[in-house]
Amino acid sequence: MRYRLAALLALAAVVAGTALGAATPVSPLPGARVTTSRPEFSWTLPPNEQAKGVFISDSPDVTPAGGFFDENVAAAGNFVTDERNWTPGSPLYAGHYWWSVWSTDTPNPHDRYSTPIDFTIPVSLAVLPVKTVRSTYLHLLAFKVRWRANVQAVVLRLQLLRRHKVVWRQTETDPNVLGSVGSKSVGWYRPRGMKRGAPLTLQVILRAKGVRKARQLVVRAP
Repeated sequence: MRYRLAALLALAAVVAGTALGAATPVSPLPGARVTTSRPEFSWTLPPNEQAKGVFISDSPDVTPAGGFFDENVAAAGNFVTDERNWTPGSPLYAGHYWWSVWSTDTPNPHDRYSTPIDFTIPVSLAVLPVKTVRSTYLHLLAFKVRWRANVQAVVLRLQLLRRHKVVWRQTETDPNVLGSVGSKSVGWYRPRGMKRGAPLTLQVILRAKGVRKARQLVVRAP
């Protein structure tokens, strides 16, 4: 019920904004969950109104003029010609955002901002296939872990299990760059008392903002 009421209030605000001559956001709609880091934004305008830009903010707070505060702006586009759609040049991290269209009246220039509309980019994580190298001479098992994520940092846990019992574990927080593949190279040395060739299960667990992804494979002690 709360979500439906919030959506209705947002739509009512959009209609009110249109009556004053501001742009009418079309997509994403209020409360939308967007599955891409570079969503396309579209809107309509009343006659004699021209779009000047689009702003995306990580806060709904606005200035007395109706625009977002500079420190909260996550992305923006400025137009030389009148536009009806726009896609950010750089991808957006997962999070809760608000967007607004900046426009002006062409006969009598007067800047306006449409009512902020919220949307969410959910967290997306993926653990890519793990590469391993086994050296019996050095008693070393080396593996390279790779991942994709749309967050600024991930918690990476690596662990080896033997007969469902953890024999080694490493957990750390790693920075992540949106649009690139993150990677981590780790080495593990077989301890005394463990036979060479003993079967082990390598588990790779990736976490961020309550989302978890995992991958595991069977390896042998070096």
